[in-house]
Amino acid sequence: MNLQALGTALDSIGIEPRVVALGSRDEQCWCVHADGDGAGWVVYWMERGQRNHLVALPDESAACEYLLGKLAYSQLVAGRLTLR
Repeated sequence: MNLQALGTALDSIGIEPRVVALGSRDEQCWCVHADGDGAGWVVYWMERGQRNHLVALPDESAACEYLLGKLAYSQLVAGRLTLR
């Protein structure tokens, strides 16, 4: 999975684009991007300049899959996504 596929998947489960920064950093967003040192990828919630719930992953695919799972679960718990 890459950032483009992640964006499509998030849209399909009802995640607003304004709460996810794909490939970049932004306030009040889940951010997913390559780590600054090029050693891997990171996923975190950015608030007041702080990276909260930071998870480091080895590559783009792992980072995208992690964030998709996290946000799909949040939609499921909120009752916006149903199991079949």
